[in-house]
Amino acid sequence: MEHPTARRIQFPQHLSDLYSIFRQSILLILGISLLWGYVSDSLMTSWLESLPLGNSSLDLSIYSPFDWLEMRWAISILLSILTVMPLLSIRLQRFASPGLLPSERTWFSIVLAFCTLVLPIAIILLWWIAFPVLIEATLAADALDGVGSRYDAASIFGLAIGVSWILVCIILATVTMSLARLLGMVEKGRTRMRNRLLVILGGVLILSLPSQFEGLRILLAIIAMAITDWISSSLPAAALGRRQFDVRNLQSSTEEPLRLAIIDCSCEGVCPSVPPGSLPDGVASPTCVALCLNTHEQDALADLVSQHSITELIITGCDAEPIPSKLKRSLSSSGCSTKGLSWLDETRAESIHWRMKSITYSTQEATESALD
Repeated sequence: MEHPTARRIQFPQHLSDLYSIFRQSILLILGISLLWGYVSDSLMTSWLESLPLGNSSLDLSIYSPFDWLEMRWAISILLSILTVMPLLSIRLQRFASPGLLPSERTWFSIVLAFCTLVLPIAIILLWWIAFPVLIEATLAADALDGVGSRYDAASIFGLAIGVSWILVCIILATVTMSLARLLGMVEKGRTRMRNRLLVILGGVLILSLPSQFEGLRILLAIIAMAITDWISSSLPAAALGRRQFDVRNLQSSTEEPLRLAIIDCSCEGVCPSVPPGSLPDGVASPTCVALCLNTHEQDALADLVSQHSITELIITGCDAEPIPSKLKRSLSSSGCSTKGLSWLDETRAESIHWRMKSITYSTQEATESALD
């Protein structure tokens, strides 16, 4: 089993790399939007000519030159986002793949492929197929005998851009939320970052949707937030219960650090679990279903030991003998020792109080051994 020991990157460095990706992408979007601005007028004219307005197409009006200029740059920015999306997806895939399990990597690749391929196709179909049909149906419903119709071109563009912008925001927010979950910034019971990301999405939509959506902004923002949270929540569960652990050196007075991880292995549901609140601060608390059988849990545990420089693993269920030899060699190469508490063979393990004392005693024993 290979371990990423050749290159260890701290969590702040990960965030710095991610910030660099988004910063460069934003600058690229601004630059490409200037290029799209030169052809946006012809694209807007071609789209208006494709609308089934009949004789009313000659009655399109622009009541404010600023509105037309605003629509022109809105289309340029939308097209630039779609242009940069493939490059952004590739960079995010390279950034996240080394730290993902196979199931997580597959899921994230599907999400990025959807952003790169399905989103542009959906927006093209929306503009060139869905909106003409919608406008034709609207004209048929609103036709009045003896009453002429004139249409505001900027309002028509505002409606199309608003729907497209909602789709783009949902996709970008979904990718951001997924990355936050993969990096361990959003976990069960830790919803502050999740709530912030969702509020940012809702706020952006409420503030940026065109005036044609007045009265629907809050409702559309809530729907977009619900869709984003639902898609990102479908991310495969972490193999060790969590994706981020707070691990600290428990014995700073010695030359050799002491960094513990107590594995709550249920041994396929046979072993009792670690009582809540029994683990001291600074000790990693991964959970496993069956460490000796599940290869995904073994890979995740090896990565945990490598990334957090764990020096000792304590397994609750067994005496650490059933651990596969490959995993033992991988842990040993990282300077990590293993031992077990053998709760499966102890009848007193049915008592929560006894299990709490067992955790406390094993932690103290490890600290005293480090002092020796």
